[in-house]
Amino acid sequence: MKIHALTTGTVRIRQSQRRGVGHGLRRRARIFAPGPLTGELPIHAWAIEHEDGIVLVDTGEVATARDQPFARFSVRREDELDRALRGVGLDPGDVVTVVLTHVHVDHVDGLAHVAGGRTRVLASAAELRWVASAEARLARAVLRQGLPAGFAPTPLQLAGPRLGAFATSEAITHGGRIVAVPAPGHTPGHLAVVVVRDGDHVLLAGDSVYDQDALLAREVDGISPREDVALATIDTIRAHVRLQPTVVLPTHDPGSAARLAASEPLPA
Repeated sequence: MKIHALTTGTVRIRQSQRRGVGHGLRRRARIFAPGPLTGELPIHAWAIEHEDGIVLVDTGEVATARDQPFARFSVRREDELDRALRGVGLDPGDVVTVVLTHVHVDHVDGLAHVAGGRTRVLASAAELRWVASAEARLARAVLRQGLPAGFAPTPLQLAGPRLGAFATSEAITHGGRIVAVPAPGHTPGHLAVVVVRDGDHVLLAGDSVYDQDALLAREVDGISPREDVALATIDTIRAHVRLQPTVVLPTHDPGSAARLAASEPLPA
């Protein structure tokens, strides 16, 4: 299976979002306070060529993205998902499955280019419950970040067998070589996707962490509602790497595409 790193523009975020400062509500509130921004971080989506058809993990951002106090987007029309797919020789019409790691705009806005027809869209049941909550609806209204038109993913229960260090899982494809696993923290129902290759795994980590360094240092971001849950996911990923060589690819890590190309595993 070939995995393509698709870069759908970039974003600059508060340093206090990339690395949480303090604890509890203070940590989460800091992302709204004045402070330095990071450099340009990629907004990746991932296209997997599978015998079932093209499987996408996340869909990236679009040119109409709204800047926020904690995020500044740089996305051109030519960066959007359909153009990114064609840029690596893939047809958006051949996408059969989209797996959303979580429902933040820079992971779901590109759905407009692939949803519909025979394409199934999946997200964890826990994430979809969170999306429907009063708190999440209020946040979307305040930030003016609506859901894509027709947003109605099929819920994944993630109630299948253990996969390495992940206590449960759910196969996405026939043969079980693309598997969703729970990775809560950044959002309550966040998931990750494991691609099982001969000799190693590739973990499409979403925003479990913003980059590999945060994973190695056990640093929680500034968004995760519960620090303990985010740390437990970080520790699960690290434990998985000790069981199985795994290339870990966070969405916004500037090094992810190069590590994918080199099949460079996370140090155990």
